[in-house]
Amino acid sequence: MESLSKPFTIQINGKPVAPVDPKADDVVQAQLGSEAATFELKNGRLVSGDWVLGRNLTENRSMAPKKISWFKAGTEPANRLHSVIAFEEGGEHKLKFGGGLLIAEDGGVFVDLLGGKYPIPVIFCANSLKGEEVMAASQLQFKE
Repeated sequence: MESLSKPFTIQINGKPVAPVDPKADDVVQAQLGSEAATFELKNGRLVSGDWVLGRNLTENRSMAPKKISWFKAGTEPANRLHSVIAFEEGGEHKLKFGGGLLIAEDGGVFVDLLGGKYPIPVIFCANSLKGEEVMAASQLQFKE
């Protein structure tokens, strides 16, 4: 699926993907943190406010994990990203960034191209209706 109808958050190994600092440069690597960014998947782009979370099309060609970064929407780098797709596997929803699944390493967010060498579970969570609390779940839970 290239689009999902409701917003969600992402957790990797129990920690949420943190929102980007609004004053950050146009491109900054995604990090795990105590606050959770809220995302929408729209036409293959993972959007959070004025930012897009993604994997740059122009990266080294090794099979090592690839950085996932925040890109300021409307900038040239934000137009050069791998598509993000959502799919269901084993009753859980997952995201693929240009063919790889999300992992965390030293607090940074990456994509594992080797498919399981770094088996860190990714959990999608719905924000509470007030947006104050995040419920951990093994499936994507949407707002009503």
